[in-house]
Order: sequence, then structure tokens, then C-alpha cells
Amino acid sequence: MIKKTSTLVTALILSCSLIFAQKGLDNDANTSKNLLKDWSVGVNYGTTNFNGDITQYDYAPATQTGLLYQDEDFKESRSAFSLSLEKKIDEKLSISLECVSGEFAGLRRPNEYVGFETDDPYGIIAESSASNGQKFVTSFMETDMLLNYNLNSDISKLIKTEMPKNLSIIAKAGFGVSQFRSLRTNLYTDEYIYSYGYEELTKNESDFISESVMVFGCKIKYEVIGGLSLLADYTLRVTNSDKWDSSIMSSDNGKDKFSLFSLGLSYDLSHESNTSKD
Repeated sequence: MIKKTSTLVTALILSCSLIFAQKGLDNDANTSKNLLKDWSVGVNYGTTNFNGDITQYDYAPATQTGLLYQDEDFKESRSAFSLSLEKKIDEKLSISLECVSGEFAGLRRPNEYVGFETDDPYGIIAESSASNGQKFVTSFMETDMLLNYNLNSDISKLIKTEMPKNLSIIAKAGFGVSQFRSLRTNLYTDEYIYSYGYEELTKNESDFISESVMVFGCKIKYEVIGGLSLLADYTLRVTNSDKWDSSIMSSDNGKDKFSLFSLGLSYDLSHESNTSKD
């Protein structure tokens, strides 16, 4: 009798232990699912296009060929990549944190400076024997906080046709902080003119400069397979200063801006939990 009772108690204890252990695993799994619910991550890569004082054209990147100091041509078009973490609020709204890193650049040929007062704090342009065509390269790292709005229902009402469920057209806007280094030089001789984030009158890097940024854009999201989507993104970033091209000029471009057109992938982190639940 004692042996049977001991065996029964032991079995009961083991059963209870297994039940509590299973509940603990279920709770951990549920907690994990809740934490990942409505979250997604994305990665994009694309090209930048600057618009400011030192820009040859307003909407298309330029290239300067036949430079004397280097073998390669100087191109305004540069590359950048971004990482994003997005949280869905409801069917229309989401918020996201986006980190972007890369370069943008610009050039302006001598005849484009006619009628403008060129920023030349050190008097280098006037002393240079070469004409005053200029160029700059800016490297940057930026962190943005964005509000995203899904336009599908609005577009469906407008065109009176239901949008595909795996296709989303999203508008976004927000603000951020850009840390950058900008170096302006002579277009043809690469002679130093001015900079931010470099030691004075040299090309030696120093501390990054920080500026606030306003962000506007849109993206198209197309889900191709369970939780994985293709992205096409166009974003415009506008700074409140005129420093991105190291040139504070009396021109029509009081606030520097650059656009980033990129392609990428997005993955819904809650997809696995949703699949297992179904």
C-alpha cells in the first residue's frame, strides 16, 4: 500500500511538473509571439540625388569627364543603404525607425555661377589659377522616426476597384537627425575650398556634424511569399541648413535636400507565429 501510494505521489508530482513546464513553454512562446506581433524588418539599397547650391541640374545627376587629377569621372549619383524596423498600429497606420548610411555628391560648372555670390571663406577660389567650377562629396549616417499611412483603401475608393491584398502603396513622413562630413573642392584640380567635419584647410576627417532633417516619401510593398515582400522606396530628405554641400550661397536653394530611390526586402516577424497558429 505504501509502495503504491509512493508510486502514485511520484507520478502525480511528475505529471504536475510536466504540466507546469509545458505551461511555462507555452507562456514563453505566447510572450514571444506577442512581442513579434505586427513587427517587420526591412533592408534597402539605392542611389542618391542631391539638390542644393552645388548641383548642375535640378532633377538629374551629372557627370564630369576628363578630370586631370584622377582616372575616374566624377559622378553626382552615389549609393546608400537603409535598415528599418516597423510596428503596425492598425490597417492603415504604422510607425518605423529607419537608419540610413551612404553618400551624396554634387558638381557645378563655372558658367553656372554667373550672377551668384560664391561662398569662399578662405579666398581660395579667387587665388586659384583654375576656373571656379566646384564639387563636393558628403558621407552621412541618419536616423529617422516615421509615420506610415497605407493608401490602399483611399485608392480603391478613387478608382472604384479593389486593390490586390498583397500590394500596398504607403505614404510616409517624419523627422530625423543626420550626422555628416562634407568636403568641397575645385571641380578640376581637387583643390580644397571648404568643408564640415574635416580639419581646417585639410582633407583630414574630424568629428561628424549633426543637423535635423524632415523626411517625406512613399513606398510600394509587394508580398511575394509568406511574410517576405519586395520594396520600392522613394524618399526626400530636407535639412534646415545649407551645409550639406559645404556651400552657403545666395541662390534659390536655401535648404539642402537629397532623394534616395531604393529597392529592398521586408519580412514580417510575426509570420511564423501566425502560420503555426493557423
